[in-house]
Amino acid sequence: MAKLLGRSVEKAVGGEETVGVAFSGGLDSSVVAKCAARHARVVACTAYVRGSRDSTGAREAASSLGIQLVATELDKKGVQEMLPAIDLPFVPDLMDRSLWCLYRAASRSAQLSGAKVLLLGQLADELFGGYAKYAEALARKGEKEAAAMMGKDVREYAARGRIRDVAACGDLAEPRFPFEAPEVVEFANSLPLSFKIRGGERKAVLRRAAQLLGVPRVIAEAPKKAAQYSSGVQKLVGGSHF
Repeated sequence: MAKLLGRSVEKAVGGEETVGVAFSGGLDSSVVAKCAARHARVVACTAYVRGSRDSTGAREAASSLGIQLVATELDKKGVQEMLPAIDLPFVPDLMDRSLWCLYRAASRSAQLSGAKVLLLGQLADELFGGYAKYAEALARKGEKEAAAMMGKDVREYAARGRIRDVAACGDLAEPRFPFEAPEVVEFANSLPLSFKIRGGERKAVLRRAAQLLGVPRVIAEAPKKAAQYSSGVQKLVGGSHF
C-alpha cells in the first residue's frame, strides 16, 4: 500500500522541479506532500480563516514534515471577490462554493511559488472509509451497505467534485490527483472493509501506510475533519452575500 501510493505520487509529480500540494495538515495531504518531497521541491499551499483549526494545524504539520508552507488567510472580502467567478455545469451548493474558494486560493499560491502543478488528496476518504457516515452505515446496516455507499461516492466525485476542483484551479496550476490513479482505486476496492474501518478507527490502512511513508504519528492518527470545516471557509462563505 505504501509503495503503491509512493509510485502514484511520483507519477503525479511527473518530473516537475516544484509542485504545490493543497494542504490542510491532515492525513491525506500530508501523505501526498511527504511522497512528493522525494521527487521535487514541495510547496504546501494552505488557505484558512483566522482562528480555524488549519490556521495552526497546517503550519505545525508542514514544520514536522520539513516542507515549505505558503498560507492564504481568507476573509469575507476575499471570498466575495472569488465567488462570482464560479462557472460550473451545475448549480453549486454551499460545500461546492466553499471548496472552490479553498482550492482557488491554493492554486494561486502554487502559481506564485513557481509551481505549475497542484497535487490534491481527493478520493482518500471515499476509497478508505474516511467519513463518519461510512462507519455509521457499517454499524447499522452492515459491510455491504457501507461499501456500496463508498463506491457511490467515488463515482459521484468524478461527476461533480472533480469538475469543481479542476475548475477552481483554472489556468493557475494543473490539478493532479494521486489517489484517483487506477491502480490505487483498484487496490482500495480489493480490500475488505475491515482494513479501512476497524474498531471505530476510519482509514485504518491508510494511517498505517502513512507512518511507513514517514508521516509523523501525530498526523497519521489525527481525527478526520473535512477541509471546508477545518479551514473555516464554509462558515465564511455561508455568511457571504453578493
